[in-house]
Amino acid sequence: MRITRFHITNFRNYIDDSFQPDEGINVLVGPNGQGKSAILEAAYVLATSKSHRTSRDGDLIRIGSNWARVTAEVEREERGDVILEITLVRNEKKTVRINRVKHEKVGDIVGQMNAVIFSSSDLDMVKGEPSNRRRFLNLEVSQISPQYVYALGRYKRVLEQRNKVVKEARIGRTNGRSLEVWDEQLVRYGSILIEKRAVFVRRLSEIAERVYNQLAGGLENLEVFYEPSVRIDSPKSQEEISETFAKQLLDARKADIVRGTTTKGPHRDDISFKVNDMEVRYYGSQGQQRSVALAVKLAEIGLVEETVGEPPIALLDDVGAELDQQRRAQVFDFVYDRCQTLVTVTAVRELPQEILARSTLFTVASGTVQRA
Repeated sequence: MRITRFHITNFRNYIDDSFQPDEGINVLVGPNGQGKSAILEAAYVLATSKSHRTSRDGDLIRIGSNWARVTAEVEREERGDVILEITLVRNEKKTVRINRVKHEKVGDIVGQMNAVIFSSSDLDMVKGEPSNRRRFLNLEVSQISPQYVYALGRYKRVLEQRNKVVKEARIGRTNGRSLEVWDEQLVRYGSILIEKRAVFVRRLSEIAERVYNQLAGGLENLEVFYEPSVRIDSPKSQEEISETFAKQLLDARKADIVRGTTTKGPHRDDISFKVNDMEVRYYGSQGQQRSVALAVKLAEIGLVEETVGEPPIALLDDVGAELDQQRRAQVFDFVYDRCQTLVTVTAVRELPQEILARSTLFTVASGTVQRA
């Protein structure tokens, strides 16, 4: 899988520009603030319909413009080539086109092109708030499961409605029985999310364990655990998950009304990362936390490749600043001859000569990209 042509208009600091990355390693070189990271962000938006840097689409639109557009021509080995386009408009719903055809559901574009991004926010995934890890799950599982994309959208809407009814019950405007219809739908869609997340994290942990073991020289072991809000003793079928979720949601109903919010469900899930049985979030060194984040991202490449039948596009943002020399070398060893890779650096000296020798260089300045 690779991008053969990339075009962005009014995105971040870009007015209108395009470039054609090669199939191997593509290095984007330029000072900070010129638009290097915006290229990677735009590619990730095409892959997931969302930015990894902001939850507000308006932030992506160039100042002074009311809209932005990203288009890419993508070669795929398993599913045939595809042209992807996403348009953002201030204060309006974004729109997507696949092979020039407009789709009503934005989620239809998710997973058409797979991408894994490495950035400074990866460390927040390991040591930050649970919301960071839930966002990671949503973005990554969505790329390999259309069913997850649909269930996630429905779950969010049902959760919003249920919380409104809970607040009304709290002040006596309605009774708890009016929650039954929302509980049924919350369980229907939430059980899909739980099942898909459990499978994803279990396989991710198996791959990440091997990767981390190599990063740590065989001296430490990594395990990744899914921690659902709905307590499930062991992996179960979706039907059993639904039964457990429904029971725990009913048991929590009185507490929900008192608190004015829904306390059970995937919106309260988390992930834990343990090195030698120690929770890295609290007790790991910064070096261990960085290695865990890196191992998880590299494992994600392997998991996507295993699931969709071809490797995703690797997006490496500012690897010179974020990774030390050893970890940088391990990343490039992993992606070389495997993934099309876009890398941002402020100066070519940040990368070793052996990497530069097998890379295509592009200079980025004031929202324009040129082959060096």
